[in-house]
Amino acid sequence: MVGSRILLTFLVFILAVSVVQVAAQEQNQDNGLTQSQDIITESSSSGDIAAAASQTISGAGPENSPSPINAVINDTTNSTANNNPNDITNNTTNNTTNSTGAPVSQGTSTGVSARLSAAKFIAGLFWSSQTTGMHRRCTATIIAENVLVTSAACAQTANPIGKYGDGEWRIVAGTDDRYLSVPAASVVGNKVESVSSNKCSNLAIITLSEPLLLGDNIAAILMSNSPVLDTTTVVAYSTIKPEADPLVILTPGDSDACELLFPDYDKRGLLCTSPVDTQDVTADYLGGDAIIGFVPQDDVAKPVLFGVTGLYYSTVAEAQTAQANDVSAYRYNPLVSQHVGRIASLGGLDAQKIATPATPM
Repeated sequence: MVGSRILLTFLVFILAVSVVQVAAQEQNQDNGLTQSQDIITESSSSGDIAAAASQTISGAGPENSPSPINAVINDTTNSTANNNPNDITNNTTNNTTNSTGAPVSQGTSTGVSARLSAAKFIAGLFWSSQTTGMHRRCTATIIAENVLVTSAACAQTANPIGKYGDGEWRIVAGTDDRYLSVPAASVVGNKVESVSSNKCSNLAIITLSEPLLLGDNIAAILMSNSPVLDTTTVVAYSTIKPEADPLVILTPGDSDACELLFPDYDKRGLLCTSPVDTQDVTADYLGGDAIIGFVPQDDVAKPVLFGVTGLYYSTVAEAQTAQANDVSAYRYNPLVSQHVGRIASLGGLDAQKIATPATPM
């Protein structure tokens, strides 16, 4: 009876979404990286940031090298903390409340889909330029009031510095502004303290100078500490077109094909997923969107975070620089299960409270 109720809850959720499969492909060769090589430090000065970010991510997209994965993620810890206690921008709890929790601005809702608007665990990662204001880069998923995750490709500083000038990362949560290319002028967001990126898996862990105010409009999501099985149903929140239905069902790629394209991808904490007709390498080349699944809890299917969308890798030359789409590309998505301990450590959190070992459905 319990199993039937869980299955029914899950089927109702799935039938309510647009059943589209999202995935992508990585062209790869082993680069011999070891876990001990994963972390280097990037200071907050512009010169050091630019130098550290000059090592590009390999994959499809105009910002990426068309070479295989041996040019992978530049693993950095980008410190942007502001130690000036008089700087009021460093004391913002979120873009809808001040430090007392009183409403400040509800932002501008411009046709964002109801499902994205209701996804309280999704935030926006913005580059706050000193000269041109706030510019959206990707989404980030809220793990705790002071910790979020996204793809490392999203959190590299070289491109936003080149486009918008010197600035800093900020997180926008709680309003539809988090999905807009440029938010309302009143939106300030939360200042990012550090970004720690893993070059083997393309996962970035973001910590904040000031915590988000969790509540009615902002929530954390539990992570899954279990592997994704071939029978596991996995759903991505696509935010490239925020006005569209975001929910997309992912299908694990054929293991032989995935291994051929990217040897040892599973050991690097990546989920290889099959291509779909609707994927767009030219627009969605950075990834970073939440990938969720379900675990049984209290007779219902509880959503948990498996990871974030990752990089496309294509054998089509034009697609490697995002000049053309490749609907046959697989995608390799960073999973959080191998990083729970580090996420907890960076955020000063209890790993057992932010992740569940429950077997996914």
